[in-house]
Amino acid sequence: MYQCDLHTHTTRSDGHLTPVESIDRGAALGIKVLAITDHDTILPLYYEEKGKKTELEQYAACHGVELLRGIEVSCDTNNEDVHLIGLYCGWESPFWEQLEDRVLKSRTESYREIVRRLDRGGYPMSWEELLAYTGKEETPDRVLKKELFEFMAGKGYVKSWLDGKNLLQTHPEFTVDREKPDPLEIIRQIHKTGGIVIQAHPFLVKDEPVYKNRRMTRFAYMDMLVEEGLDGIEACYTYDKTSYRGNLTKLEIEKAVRRRYENAGVFFSGGSDFHGDYKTGIPNPRELGECGVSYEYFCKYIRR
Repeated sequence: MYQCDLHTHTTRSDGHLTPVESIDRGAALGIKVLAITDHDTILPLYYEEKGKKTELEQYAACHGVELLRGIEVSCDTNNEDVHLIGLYCGWESPFWEQLEDRVLKSRTESYREIVRRLDRGGYPMSWEELLAYTGKEETPDRVLKKELFEFMAGKGYVKSWLDGKNLLQTHPEFTVDREKPDPLEIIRQIHKTGGIVIQAHPFLVKDEPVYKNRRMTRFAYMDMLVEEGLDGIEACYTYDKTSYRGNLTKLEIEKAVRRRYENAGVFFSGGSDFHGDYKTGIPNPRELGECGVSYEYFCKYIRR
């Protein structure tokens, strides 16, 4: 177990625990630093549920946890899983609200089209069914792709959300590429707001990504991000519990990343990508602190 988990999700995106529940679980597991990095949305200072308003950073501190408000931005229209984590940003910047508005619009349009294609392709479903399943009838623009995969599993079309993701990735007729921001622009914008940028799960990016009509290797793509000013790379990650299709173990991936970038001026981050999937009955779910960094490393190389 690691004491610092710098990549986690809550119910504010596709997680199954609220921010307060995530803090409670982290405290119970001995987590010292917890970054909540929900997809394309920032964590508010206050979280309100059932009429109770909680100041999250203070609540975490009272439970022995240093809470980092963060975000995981999905980037690059042409490549899946190019995700950049922002920490220590100036969240009051109007950039974040503008980004969220852009993402919500493009995401909703693309997911509705995916549902239509699946329905026509032998997997009967409707957008209204998906909204009812997720409980987001009043907030349809908050539906996430992982929830669509879970919906497919709930209907018995696939065994798990991972199988749902693999189904879409291996059947181009179901693929709809939503418009995503350019990763180099996101690096620049995060720096403008005073934050630091970490590439999440770099080996989930396909072997030969294409950027602006130029095919390159995965490492060349990472090099491009580093040259643009990437601050950190998520070396320690739960690849064994994701859609990663390569032959390397998560430890081998971590060693390869460290070896290539040890003199590149970046730090090495780590995170579980925790979603609280144990609440859905998924076997062997990711746990807080399963991947991450030591507290000593965090204090020396990452804390701002």
